[in-house]
Amino acid sequence: MDNPGCDAVFLDIDMPSVNGFDIAGQINRHKDAFIIFISMHGELVYSSIKFQPFRFIRKSHLDSELPEALEALNAAVQKRNAGKRLPFQTKTGEVFLDARAIKYIEIYGHWLHVCVDGGSDIECYGCLSDFETRLAPFDFIRTHKSYLVNCRYIFALEKRLVILDDKTEILLSRYRADEVRDKFRNYLRSGL
Repeated sequence: MDNPGCDAVFLDIDMPSVNGFDIAGQINRHKDAFIIFISMHGELVYSSIKFQPFRFIRKSHLDSELPEALEALNAAVQKRNAGKRLPFQTKTGEVFLDARAIKYIEIYGHWLHVCVDGGSDIECYGCLSDFETRLAPFDFIRTHKSYLVNCRYIFALEKRLVILDDKTEILLSRYRADEVRDKFRNYLRSGL
């Protein structure tokens, strides 16, 4: 399946010629569209979790669950699309990066190393706390005095480390551990 090119996909799980879970698996490879399952089989809600749906709506409760789902979807799409490209001042000029593509930012001295998905890392001048404020709406978490991490790329939280999906290890301060775990749980619950 090609990139769906849309913000959300509403899927029935039980369809005549294809399974909604199979389609969701194809959509998830692109990480572009929010998935909302609509089914008369409420018992499938737990099976749907592995596809990270934005919502699961029971057909028997469509009137009450659909309006909330649409309102939350609208807010999530606006958040995802708002101000995605952010300016970074490098030695050679200003570079604009999509916030979703930034895996983490590490500070050393007055310079920031911005690790970008796909390997186009940059070095820029700045203050990590300024970027912490600017990137908070995009689900970045300050894990340590030297690191700001995008929740999108977190694979696991260990006692003193954050493991990214590419197995990169980021320091997790013991003073920030509880806050990081809470913020990451909230991120997972939001379905983004």
